Amino acid sequence: MRKYSILAIFTLICTLCFAREDFKNVVLVSSENRNIILEYYGLEKISTTLTIKDESHSVLFQETKTTPNLLTNEFLLNELSGNTFIVHLENKYKSIKTAYRFDESRDQAIPEGNAIEVFKPIFSQKGKEVTVYLLNSFQKKVTIEVIDIHGSNLVPKIITTKSAITQVFDFSSFTKKARIRVKNSQSFTKEFKF
Repeated sequence: MRKYSILAIFTLICTLCFAREDFKNVVLVSSENRNIILEYYGLEKISTTLTIKDESHSVLFQETKTTPNLLTNEFLLNELSGNTFIVHLENKYKSIKTAYRFDESRDQAIPEGNAIEVFKPIFSQKGKEVTVYLLNSFQKKVTIEVIDIHGSNLVPKIITTKSAITQVFDFSSFTKKARIRVKNSQSFTKEFKF
């Protein structure tokens, strides 16, 4: 019962934190003369990294914070190669990438397409039991595979579009080593030893 209570609280907190519109995106407040001001949220005691790259993926700025408040940073992008820059915000729960292009005629940066937002799975191991948690707020297809050291599936492949995914695997009758692979728009693999 305690495990399910903790799970319900975890799911509620994640849903509330990540469903907030202001947390979903990095907000470009101003962008005149290649001087940009960004706002984004950090989470308490969780490292959040902000990276700005140019078109050739050269890092122009990178910073990691553990502040739970609204973070506002100003960046002068005089060394920007070309007119496009990518803002990448990442913590252990999710990753957001947004591309911007400077429009010289309007002297400002405008977003190119939608932000790419990826939620990351959280793995929790207790003895020979592994629980996988994943927030899937966009209800996209998620695949979970459990593979032994020989590459064989230990359980049938799980395919779901649920908004909050919790899957428990009991390895007490299986193997000494297993990998769990979670695929949403990216692939995450973690190996476990028992």
